[in-house]
Amino acid sequence: MEAKASLKQTVTHLFDAVRYSNHAKELEKAAADSEDELQVEMDRLESMTEQIASLMSAIEQGSEGPVRDLSLQLRGFLDTAKQQAKERLERHAREGVEEKKKAASGERDRALKSLEAYLAADPLPVLDRTVEVKLVDTEYEAKAKYECEGGMRYEFVLAPNNSKLFHQEVTLGGLGHELRVPVRYAKTLLKGRVIGFERLDQYVMSEAEETGGKLRATFEKAGNGSRIKAVTSGSEDDAFVGLEYSDKLQSVNVMNDASLSAHVDLAGVKRATGDVVRGLEELAGKKVSLVRLSLGGEDILDSMDCYRLAQAVFDVLGPSYREIVQKLSTAQSAQDSEVGLNIQFIRERMKTLGALARPFSQSLGLFSREFPPSV
Repeated sequence: MEAKASLKQTVTHLFDAVRYSNHAKELEKAAADSEDELQVEMDRLESMTEQIASLMSAIEQGSEGPVRDLSLQLRGFLDTAKQQAKERLERHAREGVEEKKKAASGERDRALKSLEAYLAADPLPVLDRTVEVKLVDTEYEAKAKYECEGGMRYEFVLAPNNSKLFHQEVTLGGLGHELRVPVRYAKTLLKGRVIGFERLDQYVMSEAEETGGKLRATFEKAGNGSRIKAVTSGSEDDAFVGLEYSDKLQSVNVMNDASLSAHVDLAGVKRATGDVVRGLEELAGKKVSLVRLSLGGEDILDSMDCYRLAQAVFDVLGPSYREIVQKLSTAQSAQDSEVGLNIQFIRERMKTLGALARPFSQSLGLFSREFPPSV
């Protein structure tokens, strides 16, 4: 993603995530404080009733007849009143605590959706991306894992049903390829030893993984347990290809056997695996839900420390963002029409964070009365 679009994503969705997660933490703290206050009130009630009970005991010890009877009645009333007061305190406090916890949960959900919207566009420089698919029953499950500059890692569940390739079981024959893989030798009376082939184009892809154009894929033949593994080192013409065949009786590395590899249609295999790689790359854009997010080993989806996440983003992209802001500040480039970004928009987004925006505002060189330059 270009830096301009990334900046807009950051001040929009990531700032929303910071705002929602910070509010969630405030609500969670308020709920915890309310529980502590309830305990304090309970302790006060217990102390006061103990003092009154002690006074009753003193009256009972020095009295007889009606006065003693009255004291015993009052003690019974006191126990009932204490229990009722406890119930009222607990009910009132629990209602407030549950309300705050529910609101905090809602803010966490909003923060998560904002993070999903932010990361779905891959706004940070990606160091490594892996797309994985696996056939479960008759449908594919898929996920994409990312590693970015600054120590951020995240993972999305993908939607194969929305993919051009993986909405159904994949066969290379279905992609228009006819591929035979030499996997064994057979003896005949007339010809002697001959090569035995397997129709790779008729095998179903059971799992695949793509990283940087490199592919690892397994194809299986229904019913007999035969499988062929294909590995490529890239999509270039001079890329290496590995083929391994296995069934219940044998396992053979086709490319390590010169007499077998000589019969491999390498160009056809590269074309077919290239189609699979392109299908996986297209699938990577079908993101559904964010299931993992970490920064320097910290589970951000657990801590919801979106503020720290934003700081890490500015550590990586702050200089690029600042250059964009400087260009937008000139009269000739008051707004980037391509992404709808201008200084006023950025300032308004900063205001949504309140005091939390200070380091981000200063990183961009956007100083104001709210965020003056550091002395």
